[in-house]
Amino acid sequence: MNTPPVIDVPRDKADALERIHRSWLSLEEAIARLEAGEMQVPGPEGWSIKDHLAHLTTWELGIVELLHKRARFEAMGVQEAVSNGRSEDEINDLIFRRRANRTAADVLAYFAEVHDRMVDVLRSMDDEDLMRPYSSFLPEGATGSEMPVIGWIVGNTYAHYDEHRRTIQALLGSMEQAPGETGEG
Repeated sequence: MNTPPVIDVPRDKADALERIHRSWLSLEEAIARLEAGEMQVPGPEGWSIKDHLAHLTTWELGIVELLHKRARFEAMGVQEAVSNGRSEDEINDLIFRRRANRTAADVLAYFAEVHDRMVDVLRSMDDEDLMRPYSSFLPEGATGSEMPVIGWIVGNTYAHYDEHRRTIQALLGSMEQAPGETGEG
């Protein structure tokens, strides 16, 4: 997510890591029983579960790169779209189109890898770092928000996981109903 949502800010790094961990486990639990084919069935908006995971991974990667003081949107593959003033929905559509042909196994592996990188970078930070301005993490010469970076961390980890977990659970519910609706077993 490009801007931080209004959030209940974690007390400290340990609280942030705990919230991220709980939400990650809930998301993993939601997808644990799925086979690759099930992860690729498009939902009503055209996104499959795999597409939701690729989307989450891309936004989380952006924050990992930001926290390393590297170009966030460049790492996400959306720098030109951001520079051209594209909306968040347009950027999300671009992310979707660019990752649509990846296999479920590839998406799952990258999802876990990027998440591990996020946890590692957060563990390397201290409580004060989380309250530093977003702009202090930008590459040299770049300008940005003076709001605390924790808002972007939350918005691209556990708040984002929870949002998409609910959507994934709804997709799973519709997939369970679909066989009966089509006359199949």
